[in-house]
Amino acid sequence: MAQFESETFERILERMLARLPDDIDKRQGSVVYDLLAPAAAELAQAYIEMDNVLNLGFADTTYGEYLDRRAAEQGLTRKSAVKSIGRLTFSGPEGTVIPVGTRVSTEGETPVYFVTTTEGTIVGGTVKVDAEAEVGGINGNVDAGKITVVLGDLSGVVTVTNAEPFTGGINEETDEELLERYKEKVTRPITSGNKYQYEAWAKEIAGVADARCYPVWNGPGTVKVVVVNSEKRSPSAQVIQAVADYIESVRPVNADVTVVGVTEVPIDISVTVTLSTGADPSAVETNIRENITEYFKKIGFVETIVRYTAIGNAILDANGVIDYSNLTVNGSVANVILNDDEVPILGSVSITVQ
Repeated sequence: MAQFESETFERILERMLARLPDDIDKRQGSVVYDLLAPAAAELAQAYIEMDNVLNLGFADTTYGEYLDRRAAEQGLTRKSAVKSIGRLTFSGPEGTVIPVGTRVSTEGETPVYFVTTTEGTIVGGTVKVDAEAEVGGINGNVDAGKITVVLGDLSGVVTVTNAEPFTGGINEETDEELLERYKEKVTRPITSGNKYQYEAWAKEIAGVADARCYPVWNGPGTVKVVVVNSEKRSPSAQVIQAVADYIESVRPVNADVTVVGVTEVPIDISVTVTLSTGADPSAVETNIRENITEYFKKIGFVETIVRYTAIGNAILDANGVIDYSNLTVNGSVANVILNDDEVPILGSVSITVQ
């Protein structure tokens, strides 16, 4: 591959000056030097851009819209962000109409905005209406009770809350995720109806980060597809149904296809920890939970062994933890073995501070 890093301003100017007769003054500040220097600078910049163009032409070194165009050559399209959905409860004067498009939000410096998708009228003091996030992405996945601000004409007239979490929000596919799908497409032997094609079909649906196909799982002609999301959890029922519907529309004739989410296996943790002076036990527990969850996400759908020692390391890595003892994982002091269609999730966590 051609490389242009060596084509610097100094080297280009040196070559240009070398082409002139030696009896001409070529020193810096001379007429010839000052005439050639701007051209050398422009040529050096052109070589830099040529190097950039070269990198943009290869999947491993390109990004953004250029990666989209490279992927499109293989029939791949970046998966769009998906908006979270849920139900809102409005309270206020009897007969007040909550029209479609009513805007609400969470509180805080960076509120998340939602908009109603169905109309409702307050009867008996309240009404429940469907809503979705204004913008797709996981930011729209908010906990119950977080949506409390009414915007627009109904502000100050009615109040709002969400009795249940809003779920289903998915970020737009990242460059890294799209590149991974691109590499799979060009390196795996996908033919009509083989296992790799079923996996590729599943991963075309937003909300599916990975998939695994099991041919002849329940007898001749049967195919099972197990899907997992980017959090290494089972996708929502809507995503699983979308995968099933899509595969049904493109699968070979006579294939009996079952699509399921990955099986989540709770891992219960019990441990005694020694904390550093001044450490906040609540903050330590939160950090331990985060560390173990990150470990589970790292190995989920990749490894089938949940390592006892790795969980111990995740506990030690928590801020404020000096040491630990009496660690049990699912009531044992051994690794947990999973099936290849299972992923670990954090179950109960019992932390004793000594």
